[in-house]
Amino acid sequence: MTGEIDHRIHNGGVMISKKDDRSLEEKQVRREGREDLIARVSGVSFAYPDDPARPVLRGLDLEIVRGECLAVLGESGSGKTTLLKLLCGLLIPTEGTILFEGEPLGGPRSDIALIFQNYGLFPWKTVRENILLPAELRGEAKKEEPRLEDLLEYLGLSEHARKYPAELSGGQRQRTALGRAVMSRASLLLMDEPFSALDLRNRVRLQAFMKQFLEDTGMTSVIVTHSIEEALRMGDRVAVFDEKEGRISEILAGFRREKDLQGSEYEARAGRLRQQLLS
Repeated sequence: MTGEIDHRIHNGGVMISKKDDRSLEEKQVRREGREDLIARVSGVSFAYPDDPARPVLRGLDLEIVRGECLAVLGESGSGKTTLLKLLCGLLIPTEGTILFEGEPLGGPRSDIALIFQNYGLFPWKTVRENILLPAELRGEAKKEEPRLEDLLEYLGLSEHARKYPAELSGGQRQRTALGRAVMSRASLLLMDEPFSALDLRNRVRLQAFMKQFLEDTGMTSVIVTHSIEEALRMGDRVAVFDEKEGRISEILAGFRREKDLQGSEYEARAGRLRQQLLS
């Protein structure tokens, strides 16, 4: 089913890309050559106006590669959500610059989608209306109706299209938020601990759905989490957030294949991340 409808879902918006079989080594070469960056954070510091003497971020540098899933790992309250708000233009750096597609990021953009922990759905709108909202804002709702139907089918929401968020499960709300991101034609998807409120079974199930969704759409994504296992499962790379310094302390490769989430290499990398968080 997915293969038959992918092109129609993303025609004129986020295009489907074939599964990326490039090795991590090849991706690293592209990163070093700076050929495929979608965003670059350079020397960014940020302090909230009510506490300017205590910056949350200090001289943070980060590069985001087009098509990757970057997991940002850190303790709760360490500044990860602040970083996401900066990356989507809701906040402006106190110092430093953020480039998106090579241009300074000066505010919110329709091609950058941010999904908060509560998914940010409008409770008075149905699933269908929530997903279609970006097209309505562009004045293209009628034009996007066929694409909407395909998207609802892909997300497994066709039977729930007329329900309101309060009538949905956590997974259904998450998929509705993903649908809205696709309809907004986002090329960068930012997620703030999207699985934290779910039980273990649904968390693993939705992580698998998310991984497939990202492969199908080719979206670049940044997911913040405090779970080491989640970071290694979801991320092509895992960036460790240092709360004390307010910056990224280390970046390691993740394990996006389920069969790799075991054995000595996984334990060694998980131990390294644990050590970084506790230091």
